[in-house]
Amino acid sequence: MKRASLLSLVAVLVMAGQLTAADIRYQTSGDWFATVAVDGFGWQAPGLPGVNDNARFNWGGNTVTLAGAAPDVRSLQIGVDESGTLEVNNGGVISTTTSTGNGDVLAGNNNANATGTLTVNDGGTVNVGRILWAANNNSTGFININTGGVVNVASHLWWGVTGTATVNISGTLQQNGGILGLGTSNASTASGGTATVSILDGGLMALNNISGNPGLPSIQAGSSIDISGSGQLTLPGDFEGLLNEYANAGKIVGDGGSTALTINQTKNPGFTTAYIVPEPATLLLLGLSLGGILISKRR
Repeated sequence: MKRASLLSLVAVLVMAGQLTAADIRYQTSGDWFATVAVDGFGWQAPGLPGVNDNARFNWGGNTVTLAGAAPDVRSLQIGVDESGTLEVNNGGVISTTTSTGNGDVLAGNNNANATGTLTVNDGGTVNVGRILWAANNNSTGFININTGGVVNVASHLWWGVTGTATVNISGTLQQNGGILGLGTSNASTASGGTATVSILDGGLMALNNISGNPGLPSIQAGSSIDISGSGQLTLPGDFEGLLNEYANAGKIVGDGGSTALTINQTKNPGFTTAYIVPEPATLLLLGLSLGGILISKRR
């Protein structure tokens, strides 16, 4: 009886939390911690969003910057109905939680005229409690993880669901659960959109899983991953054969398809890594450039 009463109390508390959830919209552009009540711009009433709230960035293409540790929120909705940008800078940390909702982060949602942009710069961190979406419901989505920026994702990556997604990674994307889906929201069937992912010099796209079903459905037609410079794509365990299949199908390429991928388990023991090895001519040019710099310094 006591156990049943406790479970009932927990259920009531969860329902109460969900009932008090609010969509809080950021008015115009500015710093994350600004509120309309105090500053005349920023978060509308009731103010700074918390664990029960969906934080919305959709005020006519506004940009909100974060350079401190923000309270956890229920979800981040960037470019929902109207365009908006969230920029997480040095010292900025924001997390979505599944304790009061879905914990998702959406870059572009609900409107063909809406563009959602998530940019994470050096020293910034975004922790996604569940799914990281880009370009849902015919919208456009941009995710830029710049050098030194980190995005941790607990579950799926659904990018280019029914709109157009562009993802640039020169920082770190760490997926800790779920599976990859480009142009799909189930890693099985096409959902109508496309996603273009560029893993740039210094970038790491650490995936948790990728589908090996017929047709290689984690990356649908029109979507792709391009690896350049010292960028790396990793998967835990042995995915050599499967990543080679994706490479042979032109779904994962190096330098836009001009450079063959190297795929092995020796680059990062315990992981399968896809990366490129610069051509000898490229290495020669790099060596000559460095030599020229040294000569200039000596002069």
